[in-house]
Amino acid sequence: MGSLLASVLGFAFGLLLLPFMIGGFRVGGMGTALKAGLVCGILSAVLGKVLVALLTLVFLLPIMLLGPFGVFAVQALVNAILLAITARLVDGVQFERTRTLMWAAFALTGLQTAAKLLV
Repeated sequence: MGSLLASVLGFAFGLLLLPFMIGGFRVGGMGTALKAGLVCGILSAVLGKVLVALLTLVFLLPIMLLGPFGVFAVQALVNAILLAITARLVDGVQFERTRTLMWAAFALTGLQTAAKLLV
């Protein structure tokens, strides 16, 4: 339960920061960010591990060649999928383009990596 709460708060915090970092990405406010964080956190807990396993199998050679950056790229792709699903489920979360979604996913993955290093 603590892991889910940390994931929800991490996604919510990231979703509040990302509009300042990425142009073309909008979150309706604190309540919308918390709601989107809850959806992302639950999706991450339920679907995230499966997606990481599948994408790791699909991209095994690039991950082995790129090392830590390959793992980072797979996690960013998983975050992009989770953000896309969240944007469809939660009103107030909008991405102008797919490219904006990918930049947001890379930035969110960077924030998550930094948070893991600090904790």
